[in-house]
Amino acid sequence: MAVSLREIFEAQSVAVVGASRDPFKAGHQVVRTLLSVGYAGKIYPINPNEKEILGLPCYRSIAEIREPLDLVVVCLPGKAAVTVMEEAERRGDVKGVVVLSAGFAETGVPENVEAQQRLAEIARRSGIRVFGPNCIGIMNPETKLVTGFHPGVTLVPGNVGYVTQSGALGGSLVTLALSQPKPLGFARFGHVGNMCDVSNVELIEDYGNDPAVKVILVYLEGVKDGREFMRVASQVTKKKPVLVLKVGRTESGARATLSHTATLAGTDAVYSGAFRQCGVVRVNTMQDLIAGAKAISMLPRPRGNRVCVLTEAGGMGVISTDEVEAGGVLKLAPMSWETCEKLTALLPPMAMVCKPNGYVDTSAAAMAREFGEAMRLILADPNVDMVVFNSIPPTFLPPMDVAQAVVPVIKEFDKPVVACFTVNETVVEARRYLEENGIPTFDTPDAAVRALAILTQATFSQGYPLADVPVATHPILERAVAEGRHLLEPEALDFLADHAIAGMPYVLAKTREEAQRAARELDGPVALKVVSPQVVHKSDVGGVRLNLRGPEAVGQGYDRLVDDVRRAVPDADIYGVLVVPMAPSGPEFIIGMTRDPQFGPTIMFGLGGVFVELFRDVSFRVAPFGPDVALDMIRETRGYRVLEGIRGEKPKDVASLVELLVRVSQLAAQYPQIREIDLNPVRVYEKGYSILDARILLDI
Repeated sequence: MAVSLREIFEAQSVAVVGASRDPFKAGHQVVRTLLSVGYAGKIYPINPNEKEILGLPCYRSIAEIREPLDLVVVCLPGKAAVTVMEEAERRGDVKGVVVLSAGFAETGVPENVEAQQRLAEIARRSGIRVFGPNCIGIMNPETKLVTGFHPGVTLVPGNVGYVTQSGALGGSLVTLALSQPKPLGFARFGHVGNMCDVSNVELIEDYGNDPAVKVILVYLEGVKDGREFMRVASQVTKKKPVLVLKVGRTESGARATLSHTATLAGTDAVYSGAFRQCGVVRVNTMQDLIAGAKAISMLPRPRGNRVCVLTEAGGMGVISTDEVEAGGVLKLAPMSWETCEKLTALLPPMAMVCKPNGYVDTSAAAMAREFGEAMRLILADPNVDMVVFNSIPPTFLPPMDVAQAVVPVIKEFDKPVVACFTVNETVVEARRYLEENGIPTFDTPDAAVRALAILTQATFSQGYPLADVPVATHPILERAVAEGRHLLEPEALDFLADHAIAGMPYVLAKTREEAQRAARELDGPVALKVVSPQVVHKSDVGGVRLNLRGPEAVGQGYDRLVDDVRRAVPDADIYGVLVVPMAPSGPEFIIGMTRDPQFGPTIMFGLGGVFVELFRDVSFRVAPFGPDVALDMIRETRGYRVLEGIRGEKPKDVASLVELLVRVSQLAAQYPQIREIDLNPVRVYEKGYSILDARILLDI
């Protein structure tokens, strides 16, 4: 049975295999680091050619150690690391192994790949947990345990848990956090390297159950199983925030297929949707990752997202206000008329108060007492949830005076306040004083706003676990798969109808006369659309005719449509022409599905029609999901403003759109034969919707 990761973080003894006298070798640096930080447990250097290293007696192998052994750090490559793992298995008491050495599966060399596989096999068989290979392993400030050698890292206890796929980057995050005016310490650090055993997802789950960790910071390059990541993250985020810096944000990895959905479904866009769906907060820079951790670690949780910008300098205030609006998470606080009046009376005549509301520029004429009283008035307003405080104290106003004036006031209220005292030597002491009193400080005003935004997202984000949907089959899908083709549009419409998704009524006409008869029966203007397995984008080849009235127009439209398609696609098999009633006008959206390599069936929503790839206003979620997730993905797009009603338009039927998204997500999870779905456009009305075009591609 595998031991818990917590037992490894709390190891009471460490053997360093490959320990060396050479200060330029990893085996020397690991032993030196353990000694220098004051590791409380026992250290056993392993080197058959040395008697002692750094004053510690050496052992020829871990088999010679007679005392209990919890953790082994391996600084040897390839087959030698496998041999050590076998020795650890024979001992029977080793809980964990950290393989620092590189040169395994990441090289692509068959024998190196095989060596990593052997490590994994022994780990599974023995229950020994392995970090790496190709990693610096773990750190625990409480027990002074360090298995790596990143420069500049000191073991300052705190409540942050680090999960990283890069040792150098992870170490840099720790040093960045430690360089704050009040060093931001940590509880756990784990570098997973090649993840032959312990994975980033497992570390997140372990930290979620560890009371020493309050906030989890993740440097993520990718996950092996996206759905398992979502299962874990949706549970962990119910208990504590998870902040992720995900790299690889370009869409170069997106699959280029015939479908709009797959064209737009860059892998990174799917990650963003998955993060939001399971309650993870995504950040885009190292600085924001640490800023968010500071805010979460030091501040009370906000009651809402309304922020007041209190600034001593207009430029800093404008930057803060721009970031509030551009970020889309916070909004300026609508302070009461009474608060605005009291602030106007308190501050110098040149102060800008509540212009706009939620913004207060005290001007450089304000003194420390006025800063303190202004902070009290703002925090006392029930419409203010948090404050960004910017200051560039002039030469006649010591920064410490300002800090000492606001700190006791802030402590009277259980509301988050962040401060930006611009960077120079005069503010160092004041910033340290603020942070020692629980008020995080930042170098720039926009960074301060983003920290509050991350805190707000972490407070109100909600994770939704993926439901289990039984796999099924359907005769329409079976027939098409057997024939080695995708669904024709009438088949797609019938398949959707069988799942309570209503498309437009249609008639499949195979002759000019049948099209004319169908148009008479539909009684109104009609559209004609070619049905051919070789024609995917119909309008590109003249395969669509719109707004035809009367038998003559329909007959001519049918003939010209068939002729145009045959000229454009000479080898096309034309099964007929769909005759459908013209749909009422309305805003157009797209609903699509594709299968992501990591996350499986993934649903897309956004502005549709012919401009879908131009505007790229889309959101993604992983299927299946319920109404809450569907509504959130609609609201994430700019198209939601259209649905709310703009320029005198009445609001559209969002509820029916939510139901449609949920049903598409369910059938996407239910039928693994479906590779892609495009419903584009979907016109949404004050009541209901119309699906104007349906395309379903199969895995053939």
